[in-house]
Amino acid sequence: MLEKACAQGSSDHLRLKVVRGLARDLKGELEVLAILADWETDTRQTEWIEGALRAANVANLAACAIPELLGVHASEAAAAAYLASGAAQALGILVESRPEDARKDHASYALRDVRSAVWRARLAIQQVDQFSGEAD
Repeated sequence: MLEKACAQGSSDHLRLKVVRGLARDLKGELEVLAILADWETDTRQTEWIEGALRAANVANLAACAIPELLGVHASEAAAAAYLASGAAQALGILVESRPEDARKDHASYALRDVRSAVWRARLAIQQVDQFSGEAD
């Protein structure tokens, strides 16, 4: 959704081209993580954590792109931010509910990573909401 929103014209074509490329890369990484998580291996928790981190990246990227976009394209980027933030938060819940699944020596780092992702995703939504309030 973010990639499509950034494909349209704006005042800074180069910046949106970079955002579009990053969005495409993150989409590919999320697709691979989703496939790996479906295999229900011992590393499933790792895929959830990595997914939360990538989803938070998408939310932040979308929030930062909104000021460059116009009209419906800004709305698409806002929707992408909300979807990505929701995904990061949902994955965070899964990880938090199963801390024993994380490898014992890395469990505290894993929880910190996922909590960081959730915090960044929420911050992105605050930025989207702030921009939306200024646009009204």
